[in-house]
Amino acid sequence: MIQLIEDLELLHSQVNKESCRAQLVLARVRLHQGFERIPAEAQLPRGRPYKALTRVVENDNYWGKVFKMIRLPVNPILGYLLPVRNIFGCLVSDNLRIANRHWDNCLDLVVECANVQRKLQSTINSIENLRNLLNQRQCPQMSNDKLKVILK
Repeated sequence: MIQLIEDLELLHSQVNKESCRAQLVLARVRLHQGFERIPAEAQLPRGRPYKALTRVVENDNYWGKVFKMIRLPVNPILGYLLPVRNIFGCLVSDNLRIANRHWDNCLDLVVECANVQRKLQSTINSIENLRNLLNQRQCPQMSNDKLKVILK
């Protein structure tokens, strides 16, 4: 259980670090761009919507349910596009691509953190169930002892 708590704290700090890095890169991009803005409507494609490349699904495991990240391959024919490359192309600066990689890494860490949190919660529930079971076994024995003392 202590190992799970340590893992959880380590993952929390890694998520925080990755998200801070991505936010810093985005802030740097905003600073360099200044107040020059291009309406998003002019850049977005008006054709059929693209499908998500990354999905988070819930699977059953021996200790409970876990999250699993599914990354689908880029396939323009089926509608699976990577927006940074396939839709906006050269409009996206290198800094935004770096920030995108940080966010993707952060998403992986968040899924792993959620799985550790669920495993920790499952362990805590198991410990509580064992305590309750031990208390139930000890209570009848204690009541029999009290009855013997009262009868004497």
